[in-house]
Amino acid sequence: MGRNLEIVRATYEGSSEENGKNLLAALAPDAEWTEAAGFPYAGTYKGVDNILAGVFHRLATEWTGYNAKVHTFLEDGDRVAAFGVYSGP
Repeated sequence: MGRNLEIVRATYEGSSEENGKNLLAALAPDAEWTEAAGFPYAGTYKGVDNILAGVFHRLATEWTGYNAKVHTFLEDGDRVAAFGVYSGP
C-alpha cells in the first residue's frame, strides 16, 4: 500500500474527529476542493479555511447523521480514488 492510499484511507476509516484531523494534516494551505454539480454545496473552495467553512462545517451543522462510507479504494501510482456512498436524512 502506497503512502497516498494510506493518507486517503485515514480520512474515511476513523471517527469523524480522526478523519477531520487527518484531512487537515494532508491539505496544503492553498488546496482547492471541488464539490460536484448537483451536490448541495457544489462549487470550488480555495484554501483550507474556505473548504472547512463551505463544506465540512455545513455538513456538520446542516445535516443530522451525515455519513460517508467508502467501499472501494483504488491506487494507481500516486493517484488514489475512493468509491462509496454519502447519506444523511
